[in-house]
Amino acid sequence: MGDGKISYAGIGAAVAGVIGILGIYSHWWESDFFTFNGTADISGQLALGMAIGLFAMGAAYVLISDPQIRRVTGALATLFAVVLTLACVWGLLRTDSIAPTANAAMGLFVSGLGGVLGIAACLLVMRDTAQSEAAQDMPAASDASMASDATGADTT
Repeated sequence: MGDGKISYAGIGAAVAGVIGILGIYSHWWESDFFTFNGTADISGQLALGMAIGLFAMGAAYVLISDPQIRRVTGALATLFAVVLTLACVWGLLRTDSIAPTANAAMGLFVSGLGGVLGIAACLLVMRDTAQSEAAQDMPAASDASMASDATGADTT
């Protein structure tokens, strides 16, 4: 981030968190007479916490330029995305405990999509982190030529 480039991977993680939040507050389950949003069950409450965390860590990854902090926020975003996806699967399995005649609704699948998009974005975050670490470990070509000139080695 210090070189003026925007981290699209971090933006993707933040957007995935927002998609997860939107899905949680739409209908996760529908029965004959009632509709339930994601926060009606513990699985949806867990998913809400993970979606907020995914948004926050994605935004932090974009805004903070320190490589160590970016590595931590990228790892936390990955964790939040995986747990968000698992919470959606758990919510799908808990459909019968919400209401005996309840069916899964579109919001549950939208939240799951947010989790899957978050995992994909976090794979890009890990790729960016690995590339930036590799770039820091390799000396610049001008540094290598100056070192060989200083030792008197023939560079031709």
